[in-house]
Parts: sequence; C-alpha cells; structure tokens
Amino acid sequence: MVLSILTMGWKVIDFVPILYKEGYTVLDVKLQDIVRDISNLCLGVNSNLELSKDLAEAIGIQLKNLGIDAIVFGTLDTLSKDDKDPLDRFSTSPYITVRILELMAEGFANAGIYPIVDGRGKIDEKVVKVLISKSLFLPIFVEDEKKMEYLRSLGYNTAFYAKDKPLFGKEITLSWKSARPYNIKELREQILKGSIVILNPGAQGVAINDPKSEAKVLIFSTDEWLLDLAKKVEKGEAPATGRRIW
Repeated sequence: MVLSILTMGWKVIDFVPILYKEGYTVLDVKLQDIVRDISNLCLGVNSNLELSKDLAEAIGIQLKNLGIDAIVFGTLDTLSKDDKDPLDRFSTSPYITVRILELMAEGFANAGIYPIVDGRGKIDEKVVKVLISKSLFLPIFVEDEKKMEYLRSLGYNTAFYAKDKPLFGKEITLSWKSARPYNIKELREQILKGSIVILNPGAQGVAINDPKSEAKVLIFSTDEWLLDLAKKVEKGEAPATGRRIW
C-alpha cells in the first residue's frame, strides 16, 4: 500500500532555489550546479572524504536560508567503464559510495536540510546491500512506485519520494539550523586541490572532468591556479593528491 502522511504541498524545483509559499520545496539538481566544478566524482577521488560532510553542511546552510526543505543528492550506482555520466558517480567501490552518502546525509541534516538520495536510473545492488549492512536506511528519490517496490524487494525499506508526490513519506521539515561558519570558496578550493589524480603514469597532458582521458593527470576545474598545480604534478614536481578509483 502506498502511504503518504504529508498533508501539505509537494514541490520539486530544478536548480534555481525559490521561496515557497506553502508546502515543501525540494531541490533536485546536480551537485556541480550548486558549487561550481564539484561533482560527485570529484568528491569520490578526494584524499579526504570527510570534506563531503563539510560541503553538504555548507550548502545546506545556504539552502535553509533560501527556504529549501530537502535536497536530492548522490546516487545508488557505481562508476563503470561505459558510464555515460561518470561525473555523477562517486566511485567504482560501493563502500566508498555508501561512505560519501552517509557523510553528505549527515552534513545536510546538520544544516536542517532533509537529505534524499537519488535512486533514479541504474542501481548497483551492491550499494544497497552495503547500506543495509550498515543499517543506513536513507530516504530515496525514485521515478515511480515500480522502483520503490524493487528497492523494497532488496530489503531496503525506507521513506520514498517522487517528483510528483511523496510515495511513502513522512514530515520532512527539520526545524533546526546550523551555526557553523563555512567559507564556500575556500572549501571548494580545498576539495579541488585534494582531487588531482594520476590517470596514466606514462602519459602526458592534463584532462579536465574526463576520467576516460588518455592524459596523465585528471583535475575537475579550469581554474588557473589548479591548472598550474596539475602541470607540476604532470612533471613530477608535486605529488598527486587524489585517488584513482577505476
């Protein structure tokens, strides 16, 4: 039976955060459209996964001030060689994927933003199994009831939401706010600096946002300071800071 105890409105918006007059407002947008150049993959290769939680809390503080109640984030899929959207995946590892989901969910919740994991599209059942093994039953955003029942058949029983309405939900408004100070610009640069990856040790060149490249070094922004640092890594004058996860 599909159940929703939400009595107020349900509105899912794309990217441009707006104030809502009534009901709940859910932000559904790629991470790199919120903080420039910071994709899921950028977080997944980073040498410090804990920054994922800081980033989520910093984003959440801003969204809370704009009247946003919840956010769709992350993925239940893992990176594969034929992936059409590699920047949307955290890792080839289901364990790293789950760890980042856990950290980001905590960060958003700390800021008073209800975290809903994006379960649309392809799902890696190994990710679901790891979530279950950790008793980490995060709310999930799905296309329809069919996807909800599929996840339930895997043993993942949680709150489910879709773009047109909650499917099996609960009150999503978190009443608190975070008072922690964050400098988004500095945090963004720290993440980018920690995500410089050696793709092909014997090659040359620097690739940007292309993990399938034949270049030696991979980075996730065209910022001049980052390109300069990547060239030093290419020449062996500086160490790579990120982890190659494929």
